[in-house]
Amino acid sequence: MERSGLSVELVGLSRYYKDVAALSSLDLKAEAGELVVLLGPSGCGKTTALRALAGLERLDEGTVSIGGRDVTGLAPSKRNIGMVFQSYSLFPNMTARANVEFGLRVRKMSSAQRAERSSEMLELVGLKAQADRFPHQLSGGQQQRVALARALAIKPEVLLLDEPLSALDAKVRSLLREEIRRIQLELGITTFFVTHDQEEALALADRIAVMNGGRLEQFGSPLEVYSHPATEFVAEFVGSVNRVQGVVGETGKVLVDELGVVEYHTAGNSGYSRGDAVEVLVRPEAIGLAQDPTGGCSIVGQSFLGASVKVKVATTRGSILTCELSPLEASQLDFGGAVSLYMKGPALLLSRRTGISSASAVEAQSAMS
Repeated sequence: MERSGLSVELVGLSRYYKDVAALSSLDLKAEAGELVVLLGPSGCGKTTALRALAGLERLDEGTVSIGGRDVTGLAPSKRNIGMVFQSYSLFPNMTARANVEFGLRVRKMSSAQRAERSSEMLELVGLKAQADRFPHQLSGGQQQRVALARALAIKPEVLLLDEPLSALDAKVRSLLREEIRRIQLELGITTFFVTHDQEEALALADRIAVMNGGRLEQFGSPLEVYSHPATEFVAEFVGSVNRVQGVVGETGKVLVDELGVVEYHTAGNSGYSRGDAVEVLVRPEAIGLAQDPTGGCSIVGQSFLGASVKVKVATTRGSILTCELSPLEASQLDFGGAVSLYMKGPALLLSRRTGISSASAVEAQSAMS
């Protein structure tokens, strides 16, 4: 799809509060028309970055550019940015239509033009029939749609959304994020979306910027971030992982006691040599289970999640691994019965560990020869 928005570039953004770095040399570039999700735990700097882009946060270092134009020193009103907050921030004494028209009124647009534009925006977000209702007469999801329509009414060059769905229940949140994505693609507007919800990030983003401690850990497509995490933090924050001990064998392979010889992504795992003791990070869905009287492992717990079942397995080494199976796969297993483990996909990352004996390393190398 052709992109019609403007590129946005953040270069060397730093913001300090006494001895705490809310942002530390953040570099990030969104291409024209892209939806970029800033993802991370509370306090990681994602909202600070968003506010700096909007001009609501003073920077100690760095520059902000929109469409190649440096806007670092411009006031928020001069940046032509639309922003949607978590708390909706609607005027309670105004109808949905009047709320949407507010920014247009400030810009001295005629009443006829305001009426036309507000009708277009309310129709875009599916609320044309609720135009004359007040915020207290609307559901939480409808109020957030009004806030989105208001932000879009001024025809901003960039749209910023600061955890706009976190106050909604799960079903409404899912439906509204699909609507946000549809509208964003339809308008082609460059968008930054802040969230701490990994599922939300994976579902919405063209690219995800994973942040931690004011720094950028990884910037890539949802598939890249999930399947090829650049750091242990990314692997554990975006999804779930099992940590198991292993010994590196030939290139791309590692011996894990519970799982045998496991393949791993060589990208991001350089610097390891044959015989190195490592921790191996493995996604739950990469581990399969098979009923096996001689397997030596046993199922000790399971949680039905609808589309999948998380199964806890006690291994022969005394560790507990989490596997994620389809309901059909899980129904074919005997709870409490013996099972064996096998790999359905590669491991994600290796992490160096110490304390393995040289004899164990030699034994591991022999097993993989």
